[in-house]
Amino acid sequence: MLFLGARSAVTELRHWVLRTYLLEDNQLDTSMVMTLPQLDHVARHGTFYGYDVSRAPETLITPVRDYMSAIREGRQPRSGRELPRRLYQAHRRICELMEGSLRPGSRGGRRPSP
Repeated sequence: MLFLGARSAVTELRHWVLRTYLLEDNQLDTSMVMTLPQLDHVARHGTFYGYDVSRAPETLITPVRDYMSAIREGRQPRSGRELPRRLYQAHRRICELMEGSLRPGSRGGRRPSP
């Protein structure tokens, strides 16, 4: 649920950035919306695609913070450090599970039996 909330929030946050900074839709790559570094920057630094989102509605920021806190297992990030490999792995697994379960004809992320 936290993943879905974050995904929905950053999609809207992208639109907020486009409107706020008077950008064209093609200026912010949609494939980058759910990358772990983007999510981390929203949660820790208040930036998205490098743009300040500190004035964005809290309903667009909180779900991202909640998701990042969950995959960090409640641990505080170490300042100035790169994201740990385990976070990338956890995020990738969650993305694969969620994207698989959301495909038409999917059975909750399970692979069909042969």
